[in-house]
Amino acid sequence: MDKILKVAKRLKTFTLEDIVMFCEIDPTIAERFLQRSENIKPVGNKFEYVELVKTEEKFKIVDKNIECKNSDITVIQACELFLKIKQQTISEMSYQAYKTFVYSKIIPYFKELLLKNITVQDMQDFKKHMQENKVSEPRIKNILTLLNQIIKHFQNEGYIEKTCTFEVKRIAKIPKREKPVLTSEQLAQLFKITNKKYPYLTPIIQNLIILKQPLNTILTGNEQQKKSLKRKIRKDFYKIKQELGLTNYMIDDLRFSNFV
Repeated sequence: MDKILKVAKRLKTFTLEDIVMFCEIDPTIAERFLQRSENIKPVGNKFEYVELVKTEEKFKIVDKNIECKNSDITVIQACELFLKIKQQTISEMSYQAYKTFVYSKIIPYFKELLLKNITVQDMQDFKKHMQENKVSEPRIKNILTLLNQIIKHFQNEGYIEKTCTFEVKRIAKIPKREKPVLTSEQLAQLFKITNKKYPYLTPIIQNLIILKQPLNTILTGNEQQKKSLKRKIRKDFYKIKQELGLTNYMIDDLRFSNFV
């Protein structure tokens, strides 16, 4: 039918016979097209071609509804996929924190559940579970906030329905952990242990005390080397803490100590 429009546009004014002759088309088909076309207007016993001016749309409506997949994705699968996505967009330090929260707290507690079956009551129970296991309040808040991010991500992506929506809201000021300062006797005992069992740790601890900088800052080498060394340090320092009875002590707390 494009041929009819081309002929009509060239002729401007024409009869049915003109179209049949120039287009070599059946008269019935030609007449039906002329009567239905928006570009053709009858004028007496003839027809006239009308050029339609198309107006460019300035906006359009985009359907943003997401069809719920109601996926049977497990909490483990969801967490691992979320970590893989976030690894591309957040800092290495933040990624390691997310990874620690996921594998040490979230997955062990929710490993038997499908993500879509988690409820707000489960969040309350999870919070109570962490409190009973002496997890600090700031850490509990961060873990719950991360889990909320994971659930919201898969809700927004259409994997699961929005049946578990909540907010982690602070209702009281969380006191900061006091930084314990070692006495001269404790420092002497600490160096006695490191010199005997972990000699590589002695200069690191000395730098922590002298430079007043966190462990991550004073370590040298590439990121992979630093990660490997930090794991070794924390593992060995945990044993030292047990020996000295410093249960609520972190290696970075050594920044607040001084040589006497």
